[in-house]
Amino acid sequence: MSEDRLAELERRIARLEERIGPADPPRPDPHTLMGVLAGMRREAAKKDELGAVGYAGALLLHGDYLHARENSLGDLLSADWAPVIGLLESLGSLPRLALLRTLIRRGRCSRADLQEALGGDGEQSTSGQLYHHLRALQSARLVIQRRRGDYEVSPQAVIPILTILAAALNVATDPPAGPPVGPPVGPPVDLPAPE
Repeated sequence: MSEDRLAELERRIARLEERIGPADPPRPDPHTLMGVLAGMRREAAKKDELGAVGYAGALLLHGDYLHARENSLGDLLSADWAPVIGLLESLGSLPRLALLRTLIRRGRCSRADLQEALGGDGEQSTSGQLYHHLRALQSARLVIQRRRGDYEVSPQAVIPILTILAAALNVATDPPAGPPVGPPVGPPVDLPAPE
């Protein structure tokens, strides 16, 4: 191919590229979690914010549970985190997690069902231990007692509990991450102190 012919082809390609403009990267389907994530990123950039953290769930388990929540990163980082201590402590116990698993799987349960979930006749399954764990879950507003001896997970807590557990399982079991992916981290951002 001659030099002139190659130069003419390059000019024609350049003119075509100018007409169509730069290619936009394909956008993820807005109905998927990655689409929602891309939308959150666009919104943060548009509002000149640091970003947002959100979670959502849709369950067909003992009823219809739909729940979604989004918190701006600035609000989340400047919030007083002290109120979550009791909730996180209540989840840091294998017997309490066993009670929550049983209540989420079965729905409303009797004291006898929950006693069985703790292992029947073992040290962790005495009635005193059961009530100790139920009180901790109730004070964290995770479990409610509808009537004497019947317990269930608080309906507004089902998806948040499962979200916390899913995130914790991912952090605990995912392989170690390599170097950060994405743009370099900028200088620290000053946020207002918690009130």
